[in-house]
Amino acid sequence: MNVAQLVAPYQIEISERRAPEPGAGEVRIAVHVVGICGTDMEFYTGRRTNGTPFVLGHECAGTIDAIGANVDTWRIGDRVTVRPNFGCGTCDRCREGRDNICPNSRGLGVTIDGCLVEFIVAPARYVFALPKGMSFDAGALIEPLAVAGRAVRRADLTVGRRVLIVGAGTIGLLATRCASLDGAEVTVCDPIPERLEIAKRFGARRAVTNEAALGKPGTFDAVVETAGVSATVPLAVRQARPGGRVVLTGIPMDAADVETRWVVWRELEIHGSFIYDADDFARAAKRIQDGSVQALDLVTGRFPLERTADAFDRIVHRDGLKALIKIRQEDN
Repeated sequence: MNVAQLVAPYQIEISERRAPEPGAGEVRIAVHVVGICGTDMEFYTGRRTNGTPFVLGHECAGTIDAIGANVDTWRIGDRVTVRPNFGCGTCDRCREGRDNICPNSRGLGVTIDGCLVEFIVAPARYVFALPKGMSFDAGALIEPLAVAGRAVRRADLTVGRRVLIVGAGTIGLLATRCASLDGAEVTVCDPIPERLEIAKRFGARRAVTNEAALGKPGTFDAVVETAGVSATVPLAVRQARPGGRVVLTGIPMDAADVETRWVVWRELEIHGSFIYDADDFARAAKRIQDGSVQALDLVTGRFPLERTADAFDRIVHRDGLKALIKIRQEDN
């Protein structure tokens, strides 16, 4: 099978390897579409590493191609996506139903080779059926919407609450839409004006390019940080009102200089939000299926597998927002 693998920072090559066989409790998926996300870009630019060569990609959709032993929940040809972070199933966190923070988890494209290949294997319990009629392109966007949806859920929004979304990348824009659906009054802060226009279409009442434009600090009921930049974490803390809530879902690679005095003086609640659980995934799929979140509007480029390097390069140069790699060109 063909593989797009990272061989050095900023260098992706196409090679061949043997297709994997599913083991007991696993299925093999013929991958049709893979989305490129911020985590992939961290590895591509060398800010994160798991050694090379390494296969990136964890947002995917495809069809079940082979079934391992002891799997009776799936059939050949089923259209699916994957929750790409596999908990061990036996630790305390997994038994609590919090496999998203399993200390023994394996993550496609993060700790193990990912989805920029023609075939992957995955535990059957982490495979998720695409809703009827959903395209593979849309199916690959369930995963990032689940990330955004969980972050907004942890912000505990209600109708009329004022929320600031820091960052207008894919996760920030999807979080904007989720917060808007909850009835919140949404403000978005991001330095790229073009993204702020999308934020307005996704439900933001206000969109600004810098913190100064937000006005007096400490006025938002909740702040959701999605940029994953060390400088935006203290910004998020400064902007939360007394008794407010800060949700951190971006992952800076550098330490953030948080002003803890504001946390104490204002009795702020600071919550981490890491990926999603099965309910978040199902909720995201429903929102794409019923049209309440037009996730495909964020897609600005589609590339065949052999042009994966071009897709990454365009994102590095901010030429577009969300790129999809079309590994199979069949009809969606």
